[in-house]
Amino acid sequence: YTAVSRALETHPAAVFDLVAVAPSAGGAARVAINTNKAKRHAEDVKRSLVEMGLPPTRVAVSAKTLAAAKTNEVHLYVR
Repeated sequence: YTAVSRALETHPAAVFDLVAVAPSAGGAARVAINTNKAKRHAEDVKRSLVEMGLPPTRVAVSAKTLAAAKTNEVHLYVR
């Protein structure tokens, strides 16, 4: 919340990219499960941002796998 608030203070028209990151190791089934879990976590974060007053049109959600990821992650970027 604090980081998003600061970004909006500095850049009131900021748009955010939420990226669900899942590990790419473990076989196709494990990758699919982890990707779905990471996407759900990203949607939860988006829901929280919207509940805090950020318009949903200013938050884009995407997903990717990453070999360096050891667990599911959600990355938030400011555009």
